[in-house]
Amino acid sequence: MTEYPVMLQLAGKLCVVVGGGPVGMRKAHGLLKAGAKVRLVSPRLSSHIGRERVETVSRVFRSGDLDGASLVFAATGDAASDRSVAAEARRLGIPVCLAGSPSEGDFSLPAVLRRGEMTLAVSSSGRSPALATVVRDQLDALLPESLALVVDIAAAARQHALHDKGSIDYSREALRRLLAGSLLELLTVGNAAGVDDLLHEVFGPSWSLASLGIDLPERNT
Repeated sequence: MTEYPVMLQLAGKLCVVVGGGPVGMRKAHGLLKAGAKVRLVSPRLSSHIGRERVETVSRVFRSGDLDGASLVFAATGDAASDRSVAAEARRLGIPVCLAGSPSEGDFSLPAVLRRGEMTLAVSSSGRSPALATVVRDQLDALLPESLALVVDIAAAARQHALHDKGSIDYSREALRRLLAGSLLELLTVGNAAGVDDLLHEVFGPSWSLASLGIDLPERNT
């Protein structure tokens, strides 16, 4: 069955991870990065996690541990235990992910690649998470860190277009012209003058990295 991809805003929302092994700890750390409140239920933890940032319940899962949760992750490493967590989550109407059997859950997690505020996700619909990770790693080798700066430039153009209609040509075609003009390569090598020339050509003479408040990172020599 084809999954429906979404990006969730979890800041300030409670998410429960049941299982303190390596998989459960990865889920907990990922949720913390997203700003979620995390409740971690497990008799023991396989690695350190800041207890001041996490509500740790140091015992096996029991009814009531999911109260108030927006999302649940069952990652005990035991299929029967994970299904018990999933049954409780569904009784409460909370979406649940079964780490060991993604196809049995309500959602699965893709392999994620981040470039600043650009997020790329690769999913195999839970059929082969390892393959999704391999493809993600191949994309990691292809996409430079400067893609994050492209997001900043595109976001600035969008804001200008929204607040001063007609001031610039903000469109998919304009963004294609930026990328076709080797914007990624210019940013990667730190060619600020070349980037400014390209911005002038696509958006007008008032546009430059300086006007956008963007400083190119220093290159290692």
